[in-house]
Amino acid sequence: MLQDQCSRWCAAEQVLAVFIKESTCGLSNVSIMLAQQADRVMALGEWEERWQEDRIGFHQPHVHKMLESHIDKVLAGRTGVRFFFPLCGKAVDMKWLADMGHSVVGVEISEKAIKQFFEDNNMTYSEEPVPALPGAKVFKGSERNISLYQSDLYNFSSAIGGQFGAIWDRGSLVAINPRDREKEKL
Repeated sequence: MLQDQCSRWCAAEQVLAVFIKESTCGLSNVSIMLAQQADRVMALGEWEERWQEDRIGFHQPHVHKMLESHIDKVLAGRTGVRFFFPLCGKAVDMKWLADMGHSVVGVEISEKAIKQFFEDNNMTYSEEPVPALPGAKVFKGSERNISLYQSDLYNFSSAIGGQFGAIWDRGSLVAINPRDREKEKL
């Protein structure tokens, strides 16, 4: 499972590197953010608490401009691409991609975030347990091909979510403590 996660994160880091390279914020700003975060440890409960208290300043109400401007490069002529969203929150990018005919699989620890995604987008959904992940649930959109897993990202694998044609990481790499990322490289 760890090797599978490492492969997925390596791919995400490569995609992110392309976007950062072309971004106006530049790599130095990302390095500064990561350095400031190096000693910060945020427990899962603390992350859920932020959602419960609506302290989600990181959430953006619009599709990320980098995704919009580079979608043709990401798709490379493919249709019906299966996108993975680590720490998806309630990112509007998921609906945008699903509306284009792609499928979306997200992983998020906060049940509130997942439910808000469906509610904010006026989408009905079903909820069911994930037998391979004790305590986890999957929320499946009724109208679109969107499945959001309420789970710890480190417990999720391709054995559960399948294979993906693309990864869109709106901000999870900077949300995860760098020391926690090392767990995946074992």
